[in-house]
Formats: sequence, structure tokens, C-alpha cells
Amino acid sequence: MKKVVYVGPFAFPSSNANSLRVKGMSEALALAGYDVLICAGLPSSKGSKSGDIAEDVHVESVDEYGGGLFSSINRGLRGLMLGDITVKWLESQENKPDCVVLYGTHLGYLLRLIPFCKKYDVPLFLDVVEWYDPRHLPMGVFGPFAIANEVSMRFMARRASGVFVISRYLQNHFNNQGCRTLRVPPLFSNGPARPKQYSDKDEAIHFCYAGSPGAKDDLEPVICGLRMAQHAGISFVMHIIGITEAEFFLLSQGFDDPCVAVDNLRFYGRLNNVDAKAIVAACDYLVLIRKDRRYSKAGFPSKVGESMSLGTPVIANLSSNLDEYLVEGENSIVVKGWAAIDFFEAVCRAASVGRLELAAMKIRAKAVGGQFSPKDKSLDIAEFIEKVFADGW
Repeated sequence: MKKVVYVGPFAFPSSNANSLRVKGMSEALALAGYDVLICAGLPSSKGSKSGDIAEDVHVESVDEYGGGLFSSINRGLRGLMLGDITVKWLESQENKPDCVVLYGTHLGYLLRLIPFCKKYDVPLFLDVVEWYDPRHLPMGVFGPFAIANEVSMRFMARRASGVFVISRYLQNHFNNQGCRTLRVPPLFSNGPARPKQYSDKDEAIHFCYAGSPGAKDDLEPVICGLRMAQHAGISFVMHIIGITEAEFFLLSQGFDDPCVAVDNLRFYGRLNNVDAKAIVAACDYLVLIRKDRRYSKAGFPSKVGESMSLGTPVIANLSSNLDEYLVEGENSIVVKGWAAIDFFEAVCRAASVGRLELAAMKIRAKAVGGQFSPKDKSLDIAEFIEKVFADGW
């Protein structure tokens, strides 16, 4: 049995998207017959949880910020050079891995893992799930984090033995770099049985949003579109997971129309993944709007895959390669753009869906959600890894 060590600058377990990606990929590797060891580069906070982990997946962690280059000077500077603590941990292992998977393309990790893998003659795989917008990184477009990210994505990543990518855009990029690639969407193990639906108790449509609006997700057209729906007499409840009412108030001050008055908004703040999924699974639709930018093309909204795996259809515009999964009126409502009027029109279409048709849409969403399961992708992942071993690296 080959030993795979999965490393990177993430905490595990956690409800963060990076931890959930690692969890899904690790479960797929374990199902394919690999001995999987996760070495999280950040300690997990007390009480963190992301659901049960497969019994064949083992977890350890190191504290990349607790030592290493620049750790005693500045946390920001240290953030540029992560990876040395993890490689020291790898060196300390009596049984070295047969291959290493790095989550992301952090330059500090790459600069250390490439020599380590060469020294022990083991392949290095990358799991790349996004291409950061430099404006979203500390110190902006011309800052050291943005420069390091571009160097990794355009030059250093091509030295890996293979690259798992989350989107069509990233696959095209790395294929053009001459890399061996495999596209793997977000992966989620089977959740609990679908709970009683909120809409069973009333005549309202129950929408939900889960995440941190701002850098990627655009909540403004959603809220403004809901205000239009309210004025049109559409009955709804909007469940918002990830921010508090006070945080929403501050966020809404940046809207073009900051005095957006919408009734029936329910705020839950940050929840662990298990509790968040319970709310999403009880709603009629998860909503998501993302602008047409490089980061939205390169990433894949994992919340869409998770929602459909729970049997909750989505109302979303076609960012990333969602066009491969979302079918208007079948398993989702497709928003034509990212303006408030576009979202309002989508809500009107959702309001015209009868109860029986909505129940059928939820069943079809759940069926598509099967494409986001570790079991569905484990064989593809194994074949990709074994081909690298057969062809050499």
C-alpha cells in the first residue's frame, strides 16, 4: 500500500473550505487503497470539526507560524516562507512517503518540497483550487504575496509531477504549462438524511447563503434582488450563514443603495460545517452570485457542490465550470448575469415552481450531487497517480 502524505498551510479539522477540500481528497485517496496521512501546517482551533473522517486517513499537525524563518520577527513575513517546519517533520518520519500532495501552490512550500521529493525520489503532486486575485492579497497587486503567487502559478508549479485542479480554467492553464493534470471537483462524503424542510411549515421560499461575502461572493445583487422580490409580493425567508447581523449592516453600507430594507433575513454567524449543512439541507435553494473575474473562473464554488450533494438546488450564475452541472429548471435556477435585476428574475422563476416540481428538483439536485462524492472520483485519482509512477517523474 502506497503512503501518501498530504501537506499544506491549512488547519485540520476545520470548517474552512481548504480543510473540506483536503478531507474530500483524502477520503478519495483512502477509498482508492492508499495509506493517507494529513500533515496540517496550522494547528486546529479547539472545538473545530468538519464531520467524520475516513478511518484510513490519519492526521497530524505542525505549527508553521510557531517557528522557522522570520517567525520571531513578523507574522506577515513568516507567511511568505511557510513550509520549512513541514519538511523538517517529513525528514523526521522513519518511513518516508511514496508521494506527497501539496494543497495549493505556496511558494515557501514549493521551494522546500521540490528538493525533498528529489532527494527521496518521490513524486510531488499539487492540489490547486484557486488563482488568487492580487488585489485580495496583503499589500495588493505589487506586494510580495501577489508576486510570490504569480511566480508559483506561472513557473514553480510546472516542476510538480502532476497537478490536481478544481476547474476547467486551471486545467487549461497547467496543460499549457506542460503539466499532467486531473480535474477533480469539490468532494463531499454522504451527509445525513435530508431533514424536514423549512418550507413545509409555511408558504414561503427558503433561500440560504453560506460563506464570507466580499472578496469572491457578491451579496449585494442578492439582497437588492430580494428587495425587488419583496416589493413584488413574493414570500421568502433568507438564511445567512457566515456573518452576523451587525457584520451584514457594515457590509451593506458599501452597497450602491445602502438603505436596503429587506424583511425575513435570518443571521447565524459563523457555524461549524456540520451545523451549516443542516441549515442548507433544510432550505429550498442555496444562492450564489460571482462576477466574471479570473478568480471566479479559476476556482470552483465548493458550496454549490456541497449544496447539491445535500439535495438543495441552487440559484446561481454560471461562474467557473458550473455549466457542466447546473441545468435551468431541472436541478437549479440559472441567473443570467450578476446584477440585482438578474437575481430578481431568477427569484421570480423560483416562485413559479410548484411544490411537487420543487420536490422533484431537489431529487435531481441530489443525483447530480453524486458527482461530488469521494467514491465517484477515487478511481480517476488512483489511475492518475499510478500513471505518473508508471511513466516516471
